[in-house]
Amino acid sequence: MKVYFYKLFFALFSVTTFFACSESEGADPGSDSAPMVTIYQYKPNRPYNPDNDITIRFATNDKAINVYYFTEKTSEKNARITSIGEEGYKEYVVSNGKKLEGISGASTVDVTITDLYGDYSITAVAVGEKQKSLANTTFKGLEWNDVATGTYHFFNYKALGISSTSSTVLQVCTTNDNLYRFKDLLGKGYHLKINLMGQKGKDDDGEFQFLRIAPTETSFVSNGSPVSVRDIAYWQGNDSFATNLKYASGMYSGYSCFLCLQYYISGKSLGYNFDEFIVN
Repeated sequence: MKVYFYKLFFALFSVTTFFACSESEGADPGSDSAPMVTIYQYKPNRPYNPDNDITIRFATNDKAINVYYFTEKTSEKNARITSIGEEGYKEYVVSNGKKLEGISGASTVDVTITDLYGDYSITAVAVGEKQKSLANTTFKGLEWNDVATGTYHFFNYKALGISSTSSTVLQVCTTNDNLYRFKDLLGKGYHLKINLMGQKGKDDDGEFQFLRIAPTETSFVSNGSPVSVRDIAYWQGNDSFATNLKYASGMYSGYSCFLCLQYYISGKSLGYNFDEFIVN
């Protein structure tokens, strides 16, 4: 297995920064005589967990007096609407949802909703003097199952200021058989996700599946700057590196992995080489 430990080469709006995911269906908040609310989705900032937490921006027009929102499993929402209809569901959200604070004419209010596992719908109802309107967005919270425990070896541990090894759990996403993560490997709530490419390779240790590792935040700090990590193909902007054995990452049939990674801070590489995960 490839191991070279000591050679150093190396989200639109925000409270600090949000990254937009989607917008709900609906009209421009200022373009209708009826009360309107539009929903925007953002990746939440740390310490929130973007796998299961979501920041929602509610934007209203000046006809909205109040807004209520309700979060529930999408399957439960669909069953409820089948039973009581859309108009009935508006009343249900007003009666059972949370009232937004800070609505005064044309407004924007941000709310972070946490601990969503599976398929969820977030529904908002804008209430005016005589009318109500509804907006909706969906979010899929990732769920994970443990597949292996083991020891992860960091090649660049000195530059990162961490131990050379860490005990971790490899998990697979319940809704995507090609998506894995090393839980809390990069700090509490900072997971290293790996994606199977669907292509196989072979080396002296046997057959493996090629992996990709997208740019990922860590909890580590180097020279006062936050450290991130990515595979060489992302670093170079060239997918061919992902299947070049000198720079590739892979998973063997027993879940042991080798990961050719670059650790970096803004504007500076901290080196690249092979990390390794060895199953207990």
